[in-house]
Amino acid sequence: MNCHNCKREINEHDAFCGGCGSKLLAPSATKPNVCAECMGELSPDQSHCQNCGSSNNMHTNIGPGEISASSSKFSKVLGVIFIIIGVAIMIFAFLNFQSTGDSLRTNNDAGVGLQHVMMVPIGIVGFVLALAGLFTVRESSEKS
Repeated sequence: MNCHNCKREINEHDAFCGGCGSKLLAPSATKPNVCAECMGELSPDQSHCQNCGSSNNMHTNIGPGEISASSSKFSKVLGVIFIIIGVAIMIFAFLNFQSTGDSLRTNNDAGVGLQHVMMVPIGIVGFVLALAGLFTVRESSEKS
């Protein structure tokens, strides 16, 4: 058996490689061999479980570097939530900036002035959050 990182020969019971120190994968973690529905055993050539009939793409043990469709969908949903919250923060900051500016012109209150100035960084936070959501959606779309 060889290390997946440095290809050095290792003992199959080792938890870490003696050459590079990377954590070793269990042999069963790289092959889908258990049905996620009924936990029945599967051979690598089966396309459906013999016990319950579920499809082979529903099986557990995703290998390293792979991404499942459900986590890609979760990333898209999370990205959309970030976009919505970011846009809402930007709208709040813009409206509050406008109203405190009008209030600042009529009465010269230091508290209103501070609130007026603080709307700029709050708007920037909303922009960054929306931008992070856009990148998350784009990244998860490219992986799926």
